[in-house]
Amino acid sequence: MSKYDELIAQAKTAYQKHELATAIAFYEEAFQEKIIVEDLVDLGFVYLDDKNPFKAVAILEEATAFAFDYPLGFYGLGMAYEEVGRRDDAIKAYQKVIELDEAFVNAYFNLALIYDDLEDENQAYNYYKKTLLYAPGHFWANLNIGSFYEKHDFLDLALEHTLRAYRKNDQEKMISYNLGVIYAKMKKYEEAIKYYQEELKKPKPYILAYSNLGLLYKDVYQDYKKAQYYYLEGISQDKNNSILWYNLACLYVVMNDFENAYNCFLYANLKDKSIFKYMENDEELDMFRQTETYQKLKQNLKG
Repeated sequence: MSKYDELIAQAKTAYQKHELATAIAFYEEAFQEKIIVEDLVDLGFVYLDDKNPFKAVAILEEATAFAFDYPLGFYGLGMAYEEVGRRDDAIKAYQKVIELDEAFVNAYFNLALIYDDLEDENQAYNYYKKTLLYAPGHFWANLNIGSFYEKHDFLDLALEHTLRAYRKNDQEKMISYNLGVIYAKMKKYEEAIKYYQEELKKPKPYILAYSNLGLLYKDVYQDYKKAQYYYLEGISQDKNNSILWYNLACLYVVMNDFENAYNCFLYANLKDKSIFKYMENDEELDMFRQTETYQKLKQNLKG
């Protein structure tokens, strides 16, 4: 074994042990002998793991300049560009990956995430579809495209993809919550309750599962005590959640408990000032807005 091969082997062993500084040292020493582009790309990934994206960019730009037909190099470069905030360059790098290897799943998925972040739904959707073309069981692509379908009320497709993600990992945060949302929209309320409650059994549940359970028990079952229970349980987990305080206030309005409604609306607005505009237009509060309690609340909030 040559000195170069020996040093690269030591670098890879150190990397596997997550001894990043040691791995970098071995790579750098090896490259004093010669440079093999695939190994240089590997060093770029080590720098990414070492939270040094600017160094990763420099290494991977050098590597891809020499190996312009090596998709993994451009994939790493895309990741590095994302880390340093060069999103347009990241898009170009991932597109280059796909040009070189049309079945490179993670490049499609990363592009979908970027376009999701840019709120370009059409592009995000197209890249999630491409991800699933090559990896039908991809958890996050199924979950995210399921959310897209739910948002646009393609509920059968939303359910199909979200269940596919759920069967792959039913413990991920929000997966049960998302199923609850879909079933509620389909008016399958018992199923919705089942999945919201399942979400709440997780170590760190998605807090709005409490809110949605409260809404179901208030609006569908008119079981105000259960609705109150879930709102208060949610607030006990997150006292600063303005949505829970607002929904609890609306429940108190329905129960004609205007004093508690006043206090909860006041607290919700203290936590999120944008709620006032919503409160002014919420049809559920049409009658409440005619009361002295509401006028007092409005005056206090404006003051």
